[in-house]
Amino acid sequence: MIIGTGCDVIYIHRVDSLIRYRSFLDKYFTVNEVNMFKSQQNNRNYIKKIASNLCVKEAFFKSISHITHNFRFRDLEVLRDNQGRPYINLFNKLNNDLDGFKAHVTISNEVDLVISVVILEQVL
Repeated sequence: MIIGTGCDVIYIHRVDSLIRYRSFLDKYFTVNEVNMFKSQQNNRNYIKKIASNLCVKEAFFKSISHITHNFRFRDLEVLRDNQGRPYINLFNKLNNDLDGFKAHVTISNEVDLVISVVILEQVL
């Protein structure tokens, strides 16, 4: 049963200006995410990948806002499977609060925009 949805849009140039601050990556992303970004650092999609992950996190938090407000950005990581599809891992209290839930994620981007949609499903 679907119990939450979230959608977010981010201008890529905003993220480009934020990554100049060393604390930005450490504050918002897990070690696994930062390693994924670094593997793309010489790729033209480096900033887009960071913006995509931030966008998914914002959409996810919107999808759970009626369940809990007790979360941090690093309690959620967005990685890619072997086919490049995004998936979410949860940690700490967020993982406990959402036990029995599954998040479905999609990301789309254009030249200067990233959009993501998260659908939260309660597994019965």
